[in-house]
Amino acid sequence: MDRKWVEMMFEEIGNIGKLDVGYNRLAYDDADWTAKQFLMKKMKEMGLSVRMDAVGNIIGRVEGTVPDAPVVAAGSHIDTVPTGGNFDGSVGVVGAMCAVQRIMAKGKTKNPLEVWVFAGHESSRFGFAHLGSRCICGFTEMEKWKNLKDATGKAVPEVLANRNLQFTEIPSCQRDTTKIKSFAELHIEQGPILEDGHLNVGIVTDIAAPIRLSVKVRGNAAHSGTTPMQSRHDALVAAAEIVLAVRKAANARADKGIVGTVGYMAVKPGAMNIVPGDVELWVDVRGNDFDLVSSVIEAIKKDANEAAEKEGVKVQIDTISSSHPVHLSDELIHLSEESCKEQKIPYTFMIGGGGHDSQEIGQKIPTVVLHIPCRNGVSHTPDEFASIDDIMVGIDALTGLLEKQAN
Repeated sequence: MDRKWVEMMFEEIGNIGKLDVGYNRLAYDDADWTAKQFLMKKMKEMGLSVRMDAVGNIIGRVEGTVPDAPVVAAGSHIDTVPTGGNFDGSVGVVGAMCAVQRIMAKGKTKNPLEVWVFAGHESSRFGFAHLGSRCICGFTEMEKWKNLKDATGKAVPEVLANRNLQFTEIPSCQRDTTKIKSFAELHIEQGPILEDGHLNVGIVTDIAAPIRLSVKVRGNAAHSGTTPMQSRHDALVAAAEIVLAVRKAANARADKGIVGTVGYMAVKPGAMNIVPGDVELWVDVRGNDFDLVSSVIEAIKKDANEAAEKEGVKVQIDTISSSHPVHLSDELIHLSEESCKEQKIPYTFMIGGGGHDSQEIGQKIPTVVLHIPCRNGVSHTPDEFASIDDIMVGIDALTGLLEKQAN
């Protein structure tokens, strides 16, 4: 019965924001909001009390037998990257709902159980990630956030207001973490280790974290046919050098687990016959060692300034976000291992390279992440896929963990 229910949930969620190729549920857009309403409806059908906080996080709760016992929580996110897949985030939400449903069927637990669906997980809309989980932890940056805009020019407060959420009420989202016992997140691996090793579960011990930059290059827009090559101040030429600088700096520390990416670039005026005058690009550098990531960022900044000087353009570099790697709860890692052993689930320990909401939650609350395989290690693309068999084994491991925590 669980399997059919899980299959139904993925089919229903997949119908929301489905494109000819891939899925689009950007944070707070119509598809994201429709999916959230669907999840709230299903949580109520399960018998959970359901609420949405001021930033759009969903909290579904079932009370325990001991008054004031701390909460045992699990969950993830439902928003996607543009033309992304249907399993990143959704596995953790559906998995948490299924696990809680199983536990409820056996009777009440000592501790209350909660399912969390985080708002604004992906950085695709505003250039920074984990909005909902940051608010739960109190890691708010109100002055910065109120001025950040999406690609259409809408700032965060306006986007929230369009969903009847008040930006000024965001501080009310912060939870008293002394009243939360633990948090667990089931997630696709987004890499090849489990599939290659024929393993069902990866117990994450540490989560790598990114430093993200916004780089704006300002040159001189000019006619492409009448402006001599030696007279040009081409913003895109300098930006191209910066892209290569990111690759060079990351490659120099690749043996230490550093990765670097330029995943977004906007060129203006954006016409074939105009020398580009302005370029903005976003840089993502991440690893397990904050000091090492910081040193790579400094190398990129140095090369960026040299590229700008060489082309005779100006460059402005701003830090969008700066996160520290997080070591997850040793106790929950051990209990996750026990859950896998008891159910004879093949597992391994691993570093998490993806940016999960757990890297925020884990700074305040004992947290663990359980990975399941995804086909070819591919994620954030239409080819993202996790089999129902792998999802159900992950839910088994999660259920065992939550039962240990809640009883």
